[in-house]
Amino acid sequence: MPLEWHPVRAAIRYTTLVVVVALVAVPVYVFVESPLRALVLRLAAALVFAIAIFELRGSFVRALALDGGSALDDARRRGAAPPEVPPHFQALIGDVRAGARSRRYFEQTLWPRIATLTPRQLAPPRLRFFNRGPALADLRDAIAGIEREP
Repeated sequence: MPLEWHPVRAAIRYTTLVVVVALVAVPVYVFVESPLRALVLRLAAALVFAIAIFELRGSFVRALALDGGSALDDARRRGAAPPEVPPHFQALIGDVRAGARSRRYFEQTLWPRIATLTPRQLAPPRLRFFNRGPALADLRDAIAGIEREP
């Protein structure tokens, strides 16, 4: 059903609204003190303006609903694409990077996990200066040694 706007209907509707608000506001305007009369007029005008804005907003929402939405809305509904790398491997990559940055993380977390992969006793790779873990190349060599094991 197409969204249609009829100017005659809108004019009748808003004229009726203004008349109803005026019928309520005029007696209040007459009976209030002089300093409050400007406030009564402003409140009546604000009421008419607010109703007009809400109707305008509603017509925009209906028009957008009939349009089907934008490409951004469609992308938001679809959600994110699944990662090409499984989450377990992404976590493992994060652990290796953290082990290369921090000696403490490497010695207390990463190396014990790596050492459980083989039954024989492994010598940890050479650590770098300034409380950093091993270089990625040294860590790669240590893991390659585990993989060559029979």
